[in-house]
Amino acid sequence: MEKIKLNAQLLFSLSVFCLALSIGYFAFEIHQFLTGFPAILVQLEKTAREIRPVVDDIADTSRNILPISDNLVQVAEGMPAIIEEVRAIRESLPETLDKTIVLAMEIEKISQVLPDVLEEVRQTRQLIPDVLKTADDLNATIPLVLDEMKQYRKELPKVTQTIDEAAVSVQGFTKEMAAIRPLVPKVLTEVEKTRETIPGILEEVEKTRKAIPDMLDQAERIAAQGEEFGADASKGAVKGTVSGLVNLFNPMALSRQLQDLVLPGRKAQELTTEDLRLIRETAIEIVKNGTRGATMKWKNPESRNEGRISVVREFQDNGVACKEAREEIWHKTEKTHDFKVIFCLQADGSWARRGDPVSN
Repeated sequence: MEKIKLNAQLLFSLSVFCLALSIGYFAFEIHQFLTGFPAILVQLEKTAREIRPVVDDIADTSRNILPISDNLVQVAEGMPAIIEEVRAIRESLPETLDKTIVLAMEIEKISQVLPDVLEEVRQTRQLIPDVLKTADDLNATIPLVLDEMKQYRKELPKVTQTIDEAAVSVQGFTKEMAAIRPLVPKVLTEVEKTRETIPGILEEVEKTRKAIPDMLDQAERIAAQGEEFGADASKGAVKGTVSGLVNLFNPMALSRQLQDLVLPGRKAQELTTEDLRLIRETAIEIVKNGTRGATMKWKNPESRNEGRISVVREFQDNGVACKEAREEIWHKTEKTHDFKVIFCLQADGSWARRGDPVSN
């Protein structure tokens, strides 16, 4: 059916094209006729003027030839009507010519559109094989679908029986669940509380395990260096032990504090044991020996973490010398921490942290 429709459209397009050619040729012939028609009329008028004397002569001459004279009289009588008819035709020619011009313009427009129409027909015709193939594929699939439906229909009684058996089992299970359901919220609450504590416990255990070797090394080194740095304002100086220093820079405590000081919009990154060691040593050195404006940097190539500690001010608090240090930490070129810590000089010459770090 589609092929017949396409052939009909093609024949119709060819017919329109032939009609356009015929109208163009007709317009050309009319134009030729109009070009020579005024000359014919002029010639007819001249001929009429010249014939009249001849007719008179012929009338005089042919008085004896009555049939001929009668015919000539009839011709003479009919000539004005013929001239009038020709004049009417000539007057109607401009209107006819205008209509012909409009028709020629329409034909020209149709001729311009015709290539696009033919191209669209060609492309549509190219798609027909794919459409037919798709239809054939669908027709080939339908029997398979029908076979599947038959198989499902055969299995439907078994499924129905299984559902009935499951319904009976569900009733018994529902009764058991009704007895268990009141206990579920309590169990879920206990499980949720336990689950919330597990990550923190595992994290603390992992950090402690990683930090123990370095802590022991640092403790031995600091004990050998002497009483130089305090743990915190309430703990006092080292006094030959390393307990105060370990409390001040305990890796687990320091790691927890750093997680709380992550900048807004930044993701907390886990600092390695080496990172914490570098932070600890840099802080000890700059607070002990640095003055206002002093800056020290640390960098760990393995973790790609780095930081900077600066002394931003020195001041007296109730006669006690204090320093405020600013610490900045970057993880892979992205700043993750920016906070300040205050250290004050103790009576024994050691430095102790006062208060908690404050994020900038």
